[in-house]
Amino acid sequence: MPSSVSIPNHLAIRTRGFLSIGAQMQSVISRIAQSDSPVLILGEHGVGKRSVAEQIHAHSNRSSRSFQEIQAAEVSAANLSAALSNHGTVYLAEVGEIGHLLQDLMISAYQQGRMRCRLLCGSSRDLLDRVRAGQLREDLLYLISTVALRVPPLRYRHSEILVIADELLTFYSQKFERPKPTLCDEMIGHLTEHTWPENLPELQTAIKTIIAIGDQAVSLAAIRAASPSRRRSSTPQNLRLKEATKASSIQIERQLISEVLGLTSGNRRRAAIELGISYKALLYKLKRIQAEDQQKPVKEGVA
Repeated sequence: MPSSVSIPNHLAIRTRGFLSIGAQMQSVISRIAQSDSPVLILGEHGVGKRSVAEQIHAHSNRSSRSFQEIQAAEVSAANLSAALSNHGTVYLAEVGEIGHLLQDLMISAYQQGRMRCRLLCGSSRDLLDRVRAGQLREDLLYLISTVALRVPPLRYRHSEILVIADELLTFYSQKFERPKPTLCDEMIGHLTEHTWPENLPELQTAIKTIIAIGDQAVSLAAIRAASPSRRRSSTPQNLRLKEATKASSIQIERQLISEVLGLTSGNRRRAAIELGISYKALLYKLKRIQAEDQQKPVKEGVA
């Protein structure tokens, strides 16, 4: 049976260039990296599975060789064969989506000694369900899961949210060439109480919004408006069609303003041009968003 290692909840994982790893996680990675055994990295979308794979590679004796990421649902037989035959590390993302012919190819490459890479696989799905449904070979699952790592979602890592947020603030302040802000109490409350259904990418977007906009009251209104949980619950079922359309339009407007401000690094004049409205109109909309959120504060549940 494959061994399984759970990554402790307090450990933060990199996303798109960001990395925060605790000492215990470093120890786990260093230990796993010393062997050439395949590793299966499990976790929801956005928890940092690719980052774990990169760190395993960086701490291994293959660190001077290539690290290659492959999307299992998109790779061709020729590209997969070439990747498996190199002497670097291959990260096969969403391995449960790989087709039957490529599963046969992987088993054949392993049995015939043509798999020379260090194989790391990631999945956000229960692979045993795929096996039971006949969509994944059981022997392939055992091959790729000699060691299994489980990366917890952010909703189980509340004690580390502010640590991750602080490092992201440092990173994006430097990238956007803005002063690093000190978070206000209301922003801290939102960051620590929100359930982060989209995990690290959602937190990353929130921090970029804070840096880009500058005004934390406005930033908080934009972050709340763009929240996946807010979007899902924004239109009560008992609204009439006209009211529902209006509510939906307001939410779309809020989200669009937030996204464009992020893309323009908080430059409101450029954002107004991109949105096709006057600078004065954009300021009015930002003030209205702030006022509405102050009158009807959103309370996020804690998982």
